[in-house]
Amino acid sequence: MTVVALTSAKHAPGVTTAALALASAWSVEDEVILVEADPAGGDVAARVGLGLEPGLVTLAASSRHAGSPLAPLDHVQPLPAGGQVVAGPPSPAQATTAIASLASRFVPALRANGHGIVDCGRWSSTSTVGPVVADADLVLLMLEPTVSGVEHARIRLDELAASSRLCALLLAGERPYLPDEVAAVLGVLVAGALPADPRGVAAVHGGPAGVARRTRLVRSARSVVDRVTALVAAREGVGV
Repeated sequence: MTVVALTSAKHAPGVTTAALALASAWSVEDEVILVEADPAGGDVAARVGLGLEPGLVTLAASSRHAGSPLAPLDHVQPLPAGGQVVAGPPSPAQATTAIASLASRFVPALRANGHGIVDCGRWSSTSTVGPVVADADLVLLMLEPTVSGVEHARIRLDELAASSRLCALLLAGERPYLPDEVAAVLGVLVAGALPADPRGVAAVHGGPAGVARRTRLVRSARSVVDRVTALVAAREGVGV
């Protein structure tokens, strides 16, 4: 199964909302777990009205010993718009500690249970999510298609290329620059663009799944999922 790490170059231009949209779209056909592994602290629980437990902290506590199996399915909660989430704590200190203890085991554990999306927050070469980026099948670097967004992404791309198996771009918005223009400037494939869609944002935060999946946001996320699947398959030589 496929595990995608989602990150951003500077501030987070809708990374968590994008992760929720991808989870909603992907869960139509397959099991998908969203792991909120942002060292700056998580906010999925607050946004969609879930409790903090079970979640990342309880997963870390249950797997504190190196030989302990990592069982993310025992620490998920259902997302209203589809998919399941291992919710991160809002405290950066708690989040960083939990991620540091789990990051090297996240990707194999997620692959064993279906598809996985890991919200890694803002990328830094010193981040505790480094092992997730290294192990993921694909890293999506999210950016706004603006001059500043492109320049911040350019700075991070060399680090990500050296740290990951495969990297592509995900655009937060469709203007002022089109995906082909951004791809040409940065020399990296664009997996898609998620539109500015307030109705879609509200739907992925509150569901229900049937409503969310009819929005422009989640329909666009479905195209991104298809592109991600094709990119990973091509790299692995499947169907090519």
